Amino acid sequence: MRKKLISFSICILFLVSAVTVNFPNNLLVSKAVGSYEPWHFIALGDTRNWWPDDTNILREVILDDVFISNPNLEFILHTGDMTNNGGEQRDWDLYYEDIDLHVENNVTFYYTVGNHETYTYPLPDGSYGPPELNFSTYMANVEMPGNERYYSFDHKGIHFIFINTDEYWIHEGAYEFDITTEQKDWIINDLASNTMNFTIASFHRPCYSVRSESRYLQANVIRKVLEPILIEFGVDLVFSGHDHYYYNTKRKGIQHIVTGGAGAPLADTGFTGHALVADRYFSKYHYCNVTVTEEVITIDAHAYYEESGNKSIDDTITMYLKEPSKTRISYFFGFTVVLFWVIPHLRKKIKK
Repeated sequence: MRKKLISFSICILFLVSAVTVNFPNNLLVSKAVGSYEPWHFIALGDTRNWWPDDTNILREVILDDVFISNPNLEFILHTGDMTNNGGEQRDWDLYYEDIDLHVENNVTFYYTVGNHETYTYPLPDGSYGPPELNFSTYMANVEMPGNERYYSFDHKGIHFIFINTDEYWIHEGAYEFDITTEQKDWIINDLASNTMNFTIASFHRPCYSVRSESRYLQANVIRKVLEPILIEFGVDLVFSGHDHYYYNTKRKGIQHIVTGGAGAPLADTGFTGHALVADRYFSKYHYCNVTVTEEVITIDAHAYYEESGNKSIDDTITMYLKEPSKTRISYFFGFTVVLFWVIPHLRKKIKK
């Protein structure tokens, strides 16, 4: 009888603990036992040159400062629009000239395909030649995982997925956006098989915008396609670009950050009627420093002031990655139930 009592008590303990520690997704970044070394990466976007066949002194200054100010960065996540005419080799040559400090020091970049990666030669009316929808010039100038147009990887307990929002886009009349069946199936399979406890997505065109009514409508069609997938598979954090400013908003449990201020002409935040009270936005050149510890991700938006050239942290976002106190409480609760209710209750039954 005593053996049965012990066995039964252990079963109750495991059942109670299993229920109480079964948190929603994303609370643990690392399952490794022992010390966890903090690390950080940079998120930025829209470094394109202002005019075709020209350098961009702003992106050079910003990227140089990123390198000098962050000697221990592990990589740079780029939200797209590296160049103005991504279908022209000359623009890529100029881009790499402007970021030569990173090239010389073998800094790793992970690129997101932007709309300007499809643009070819400029026309007199300000438009461009036929878009390069096979992304051949882009792929000839980068070395990314997978098929380079969209891809994913795991890094120190975090899953990163890069989505291509420029496979199908119609800008005439009503905005139309979709992703190919091939990419959609790949996204779903990738996220379904993801074993990490925290997921970061990057795609160029954002789900939310405070730039203008037209950009707000464009964001709506992006959101209708991508947001249900992001929610279903528990994506935690999204970095986007396209709008040349900083915008932080949390919607439906997902933290969205638009970081498009690393060199392209700045855009106004002039359409804020649909913004939330807690949203934060500003039109300044900037980059995001993302620091990962065992329990917290901290995102600091470093903004530049054009008048003085000074830099300051204009926004900070903290995301908690795990809550060890809840885990400890759950086990304590399980032991308490077994010791003070289950065992005494069974002893009474045995005595009878």
